[in-house]
Amino acid sequence: MRRSHFVSVVLFVLISLLLVPVQSGAAGTGPFVFVQGIPDTTSAPPEVRTHVSVIDQATSAVIEGLAAEHFRLKEGQEEIGIERLSYEPVGLALVTVIDRGGISAPGDKRIKDAIELNRELVSRLSVVGAPDDDMIAIVPVTGEEAKESPPLAEWIGDCQPGRQFSYEPVDINLVLNCLTAMEGKTVRGGTPLYEGLEEAIEVLARNTDARLREVLSHRRKVIVVFSDGIDPDFSDEAREGDIIREAQEAGISIYAVGMAQRGQQLRHEKNLIRLSDQTYGLYMLHNSDETRLQVLDLFSRIMTQRNQYLIVHRTGMPKGDYSLTITVETPVGSAETKTTFSSVLELPQMTLIEPADGSQFTVPYSRTLGSFIATPVTIRVQIVSQDGAERFPAEVHYLANGVEIGKATAPPSYDFTYELSTVVTPTEEVQTGRYTLVAQAIDPYLGTKMESNPVSIEVTWQAKEVTVPEEVVETAKTNWCAILPLPLIFLALLILGILIIRTRGEISRKVAQTTTALKGVTRRLSDMPQRAPGKLVIIHGANVGRELRLAAQVLKVGRDPQFCDFALYDEYVSNPHFSIRQEQSQFYITDEGSTNGTRVNGVMIPPHQPVPLHPDSIIEVGQTRLQFKRLGGPTQQLGRLGGPPIQPSPPPGPTVGGPTRIVR
Repeated sequence: MRRSHFVSVVLFVLISLLLVPVQSGAAGTGPFVFVQGIPDTTSAPPEVRTHVSVIDQATSAVIEGLAAEHFRLKEGQEEIGIERLSYEPVGLALVTVIDRGGISAPGDKRIKDAIELNRELVSRLSVVGAPDDDMIAIVPVTGEEAKESPPLAEWIGDCQPGRQFSYEPVDINLVLNCLTAMEGKTVRGGTPLYEGLEEAIEVLARNTDARLREVLSHRRKVIVVFSDGIDPDFSDEAREGDIIREAQEAGISIYAVGMAQRGQQLRHEKNLIRLSDQTYGLYMLHNSDETRLQVLDLFSRIMTQRNQYLIVHRTGMPKGDYSLTITVETPVGSAETKTTFSSVLELPQMTLIEPADGSQFTVPYSRTLGSFIATPVTIRVQIVSQDGAERFPAEVHYLANGVEIGKATAPPSYDFTYELSTVVTPTEEVQTGRYTLVAQAIDPYLGTKMESNPVSIEVTWQAKEVTVPEEVVETAKTNWCAILPLPLIFLALLILGILIIRTRGEISRKVAQTTTALKGVTRRLSDMPQRAPGKLVIIHGANVGRELRLAAQVLKVGRDPQFCDFALYDEYVSNPHFSIRQEQSQFYITDEGSTNGTRVNGVMIPPHQPVPLHPDSIIEVGQTRLQFKRLGGPTQQLGRLGGPPIQPSPPPGPTVGGPTRIVR
């Protein structure tokens, strides 16, 4: 044997072994598992519909009665559950190859036996005008000499498999006419069996008719060969390996019937055995009435393969290609096969359609109600599928400036009412706020977060209208600690007045007696009242206009008067919040570890670290703004006091959904 020939044989054997499906049990036992066509992911995503044939390799009959618990599925390495399993007819796509060389010689009766066997095979097909009708075609293998013979040209043309292979309706008369025309036609010499097999594979796996390709996609594909074997002198191992590989890739099983003379064996049957074994079919010898019955029984078992298991599972994989492993446990053993499927799932497009981007809303104030008038705003979304799988999330969350304001659970638009009148509390000044609205949800199929487009709205809250009595009441509420001692002060003044009146004469006399001319005595500067070199003025918040004279060396500012030198009565201010210390002619401000922090000219200062305070600086704490004024001398502009100019930040806007009150 030549070296190149030996290498070809070894490669062929290795390839064949790699392509055999993994299965348990001894050789010749256990099931074969075939995935018929490509798993369907587009009919009803996220479902993946896979047609599977489970065949007993010892009998070539379908193994019936399997349930979902007999199957295991894996997407990649992850095991997944089966949604549902059904056992249903799908149909056969069958091509018979009649190798006429050797069995059609003058006086040879084997061609008649082969034709009769084909008629029996046709009679077992299910052709009732249904979508799952079986399909069949005949490939008569004829040598080149026969093709050139004019009398044979006409019937050879009529027997072309492309003409016989029909659908809607399946016309089995075309096949029967071809078989009738074949009777009595002799062939001298050998015929190219491999060409006939290649033609049969072409019809089943690479059909040029798009409609037939669609019909064939999930059908069980079978080739039945009638031949007296291949003479080793004409055998082409490489070509035989190509045929086996193509059949395996297309899920085609080859069943070979060795047409021997009555009572004799075939000399050249090894090729037929290899073809059937390597493609998960069977080889049977026909040489007597008994073996004829065995072949007919094989045909009946092949007919059971028109039924398949439809496995449906749900995938949560995003758009792309993925491996699918199918393992089946049967009474005759277990087997495993692999295929691939293409997920079509994409995130749906979620659009915030109301309110419109740039909308403006005004929240009016009612003096009668003493509060804002209800001002509801409807927020809704539109969800559009991008992959043909319409679905809606369990709930949609709505956010304003990154803070959740509520959620809705009613598809398809998930309407949510945002009540603007409850967002802020009324003040004596107009309040404004700008909000960016966004919707978020979880895709129920992919489990991935989807987010809508942002929409900006602007809200204006009218100022609170305060009457004179109301103002008095509000002032009393704000300054209750100062009003409470007034009765005591009044009583003390009354007693003091009485005492003054009674002692007026006596005091006058004593003054007259002790009055002398003032001597030239100069008082010390330390005895003079100390002037305040600076002050703080409230310019926004409660008690606008109130001032604090900075006469002491250290003054503390906070929320309540009992904890500080200057009370702001702001619920977002700590006790104390910050302090101001004077060193010579320079003032310093220190945040005392407040909850909400202190800003100077829009810049948050670090806690417990003194920061120089320059004239006209803006101090922001809670919802209050103060301005530091230096007394005596012109007002200096920011940025000319030894540092870069710092622009004051705008008034703090209302907090979405109402601020959280934090008290130290």
